[in-house]
Amino acid sequence: MPLPRFLRAYYAYVFLFDFMLGYAIYTVYFQLSGLDVWGIALLFVIWSAVAAAFEMPSGALADHFDRRWQMMAAPLVKATAFAIWALAGGSFALFAIGFVVWSFADSLVSGCKQALLYEHMEAAGQADDYDRILGRDRALVEISAGIALVLGGIVGHFSMPLALWLAIPPLALASIVAFWLPDIRLRSDAGEEKPGYLSHFAEALGEFRRSADLRFITAYLTLGIMLFGVLEEFDPLYYLAVGMPIWTFGLIGALAIAAYAAANVAAYRFAGFRAGGWLFPLVAGLFLFTAGIAESAWLLIPLMLAYICAAPVWVLGEAKFQRVMSGASRATTTSTMMFFHCLASIGMSLAIGGLALTIGLIPAYGWCGIYLIAFSAWAWWRDRRGQSAI
Repeated sequence: MPLPRFLRAYYAYVFLFDFMLGYAIYTVYFQLSGLDVWGIALLFVIWSAVAAAFEMPSGALADHFDRRWQMMAAPLVKATAFAIWALAGGSFALFAIGFVVWSFADSLVSGCKQALLYEHMEAAGQADDYDRILGRDRALVEISAGIALVLGGIVGHFSMPLALWLAIPPLALASIVAFWLPDIRLRSDAGEEKPGYLSHFAEALGEFRRSADLRFITAYLTLGIMLFGVLEEFDPLYYLAVGMPIWTFGLIGALAIAAYAAANVAAYRFAGFRAGGWLFPLVAGLFLFTAGIAESAWLLIPLMLAYICAAPVWVLGEAKFQRVMSGASRATTTSTMMFFHCLASIGMSLAIGGLALTIGLIPAYGWCGIYLIAFSAWAWWRDRRGQSAI
């Protein structure tokens, strides 16, 4: 398949996979159903723990079998989570089951999707443009989520369960689109003996043992930049804490996402800006610290700026991770990095939830900023010793 045709199908898949009206309201839906911040944090811990359990096995499955089938299955599995939540009736157990299902769906597609994209670009001789295409991938995720946030906030204002049900049709369509995402290895590996399933684990772990750069980038992403992946789950509660009505959640998110998407698209332009590896996290940490100093709607501005500052290094770090790899078990190696991210997410979710209970949600954001400032000092120290994530 020509690369332009593949990319059109790939972009459509990325857009549909995250076009979830339920994104705008599900955290608030949990709270209004009777859960406190700690209960919601425990749900995020469950999500991360399940993802940690399935990341590497699902990555090895993607390396062993046709990647397309996992791409088709993941949206259908994810749709089940929203149906469970719509029927949960305030049950913590059903909320948790929904997160188990959603986490399993994400693990099916995480390493598989990145590996599939990189392999198609490498086969077309355009691997050097991977960071630019990955930035567009991230931007489409944000644009999709932004549109869904606006619509979900409006629908959720009248009926939160309806917003959850409306997450299902785009996912069903994404599963159909995945049929046009062929696994390019099936042609290049024709006639070769396929390695055993367990060999993918050994190869992925061997890559981490051999490559100091791979270990550094993994630590950089999982311990620092991916903090924003955890923090964004608490953002709707932040909006509530500063007095924003539910119907505005989608509008706030859409405005921030528009700028965040632009930052993702432009990320490749910073590929040669080595100091950005520590400077971007530093500025993002300062903005987060500012967002945690008071209960004011105006502090939504530095909060969103923190996300924007983190976008370039997140994209460039993941792109460099793919380039540093040399083995054939690309999905398994990527999923191994995501496994470590899931472990870190458990600690981060517990820390944020615990801080929110003891000192309040807004100050908890400030402490996240302090953590990120300390992380940027570590990134600067490693940069001085020749290691950078971009």
